[in-house]
Amino acid sequence: MQDAAYGSLLRRPRQDLHARIGKVLEQRFPETAATQPEILAHHYTEAGLADPAIDYWRRAGQRSLRRSANVEGVTHLTHAIELIGSLPATSERNRRELDLHLSLGQMMRATQGYAAPDTLRVFSRARDLLGEGATVDEQKTVLYGLWSVHYVRAEHTSARAVADQCLALAPQAQDADVAALANMLIGCSLLAMGALTDSRHHLGRTRDLSLANKVDPIVSRFSQNNGIAALSYLAWALWPLGYRDQAVAAAKDAVARARRTGHVPLTAFALYVEGFLGAAFGAEDDAVARVSEAVAYCVEHRVTAYEHWARFCEGVALARHGEAQNGIEVMRDAMNAAEKLTADFLRPLHLGHLAAVHTNIGQPDLALGLLDQAIHSAVKTGERFFEAELYRLKGEALCALGSRSEGETELERALTVARRQQARLWELRAAASLSGVLRDRGNAAKARDLLGPVYDWFTEGFDTPDLVRARAALGVLG
Repeated sequence: MQDAAYGSLLRRPRQDLHARIGKVLEQRFPETAATQPEILAHHYTEAGLADPAIDYWRRAGQRSLRRSANVEGVTHLTHAIELIGSLPATSERNRRELDLHLSLGQMMRATQGYAAPDTLRVFSRARDLLGEGATVDEQKTVLYGLWSVHYVRAEHTSARAVADQCLALAPQAQDADVAALANMLIGCSLLAMGALTDSRHHLGRTRDLSLANKVDPIVSRFSQNNGIAALSYLAWALWPLGYRDQAVAAAKDAVARARRTGHVPLTAFALYVEGFLGAAFGAEDDAVARVSEAVAYCVEHRVTAYEHWARFCEGVALARHGEAQNGIEVMRDAMNAAEKLTADFLRPLHLGHLAAVHTNIGQPDLALGLLDQAIHSAVKTGERFFEAELYRLKGEALCALGSRSEGETELERALTVARRQQARLWELRAAASLSGVLRDRGNAAKARDLLGPVYDWFTEGFDTPDLVRARAALGVLG
């Protein structure tokens, strides 16, 4: 009956009724306006009063952002943006629309993914709305948003160009937070492109700038905590450089700090990286549990941005623990889901891990096809973080097929790339595989001379599978 009565009202009386309800709530129930601004936004929208409706939808969106309720926040801010188009085109309207897009962009990254077309659309519109009066906070937020889209799409040249723009902004702004962000963006781009030592330098710089006071800064409504994010990326760089213990410590520190902020996307990312290290490098007994925790957290909070990457790691961990076929299915499903979001970042690494499982279960021919795709992707995008490993895995697959000469060539190429990148772990793996080929040819002395110096360089991580295997191989070689 209520619905029927409401539906029978003419448009003007209905609008007047909504306007009166909105005014009463605003004047007599200020706690409702503060805690449930979406209710007032709804009434003012139905009343045809765009200005107050936009303001309350904005408040509702910001309240959702503070609570990491990203899905409902997207709905609130989308309502506001739809309404703002009905206002006259003025500089003030553009300022209001920019503010809405900056908040919406952060939520879109979490709910739809960093590389999703809608995420790109939101940040591109935000860039168009930047005027001469744009604040430093607004400029860096747009730069970070655009960088993240390019980065996750594996458009690394474009991402690096945006990172350089951010670095150029830092001295103009005289803002340490901008400098920290710029170093993080450059460090992440260098990491993807295989410049691991330079990446470590820039990420360490971000960590120092952001965490020097040993207190976790409050995460702003526009961006995440640069220092915590940099710790996770730094862990990612440290492990292939040969510093396993430091990598684990950085990842754990990032998770602990992220949890204290209560920032959902940041916590999801930190959990994912910690799980990735255990799964990808096989050094943690509880790797399956760790990546499963990351997946569960992403699902619970609907953080699509990292869910598929975490699921891929779950597949890697399953395969490492004897469930090869199940692991392959999980990995393939995760890769397909990421591809639908245009998330091409890490594709060479994903293809490489998938190929490794196929080789391990006696399907090196399938592995070679996957590795050719991975190498092509790495060359096309410039994502060379995993390049040495791709050549090593290709060499091992060729040897498994009986093409030992071709396999040896690929292993030597892997060794060359690893040395160029100063990636000691990749170098150790390539040297261990190549020394096995030399040993089988009856050249144990040359094999020992190749593997021994690489192993002797390490100062930590001696309980990891890679160092355990290398130590056993050296024992056999005498």
